[in-house]
Amino acid sequence: MATSSVRQDITTQTSAPGKEIGFSVNQGANWSNYLVYRPLYPQSFFERIYNYHSQKPFASWSVAHDIGAGCGVVSATLASQFHSVIVSDPNDGYTTVARKALIEESGIPESRLRFLQEGAERSSVESGTVDLLTVCECIHWTDPVTAIQEFNRELRPGGTVVITHYTVPRIIGNEKAQNAWERIWDLYSENCKDDDLLAHAFRILNTGFEHLEFPPDQWDLVKRQYINAHGSLLPFQMNPIVAEDHVHDGEQKVFDENDEDWIDVKGFEWFKGYQETWVPTLPESKSKELWDELELALDGEKAKIETPVVMVFATKRN
Repeated sequence: MATSSVRQDITTQTSAPGKEIGFSVNQGANWSNYLVYRPLYPQSFFERIYNYHSQKPFASWSVAHDIGAGCGVVSATLASQFHSVIVSDPNDGYTTVARKALIEESGIPESRLRFLQEGAERSSVESGTVDLLTVCECIHWTDPVTAIQEFNRELRPGGTVVITHYTVPRIIGNEKAQNAWERIWDLYSENCKDDDLLAHAFRILNTGFEHLEFPPDQWDLVKRQYINAHGSLLPFQMNPIVAEDHVHDGEQKVFDENDEDWIDVKGFEWFKGYQETWVPTLPESKSKELWDELELALDGEKAKIETPVVMVFATKRN
């Protein structure tokens, strides 16, 4: 990952290239591994969302839309607060997986769920009908300008959109292990340099979502919250190429440090499993020496990890 304090700002179009869809099975996405190795969304994650939404007069809790829902991880928790939940994802088969997880495994009545295979930029959801939109781990695969316009169309006046991303965790208290871990991610980024879709995603992620623009005539109460980021956006940089900043005056920026809900202890096999959940997969032939270095640095012990998270909240103007 990029660790330099120098940001390479570039003027770049951030519409997603071609028709390729991010985090697809064709790229190597594996939901079984994802659910084992990716962090679980803690209760505090949802409390931040609900607290933001509930602070507004006349906040409604009728309809939530989980965009880029994957297998429905976030949708399941939204169903405990909202009467109905729309579950959408553009990838083939993902809403089928979500349907099984939510209805058969979680026992949520099918009448409270609506499944749509569609992207964020163009939805069949009726205008002005949604109270809360969640966009977790997926905005970087989209054309964010078009997607945010579509979010505004879907929301009721006073409705909430929350766009979130957790990035690569850092190893705490073992400098040698963290050095090897960073170099593995540097190699991953280098391996992705010729992939147009990944380049597009990184340009957005590298800004800590400051690239995401909420025009003041359409949006209010914009809040950019950074968790375990140590007062910096550098933890979100995968490489030095950063898209332009679109933060407006009057937006709120908050840094919350030492959030224990995003701190854990993990061993060597977990680090390998976690890295393999990022697509495309990093070939073992290119990374073996670095993995050996990390294993040696860990010396059979588990390491403390801390995950940086960004959550961007915005309210549709009346």
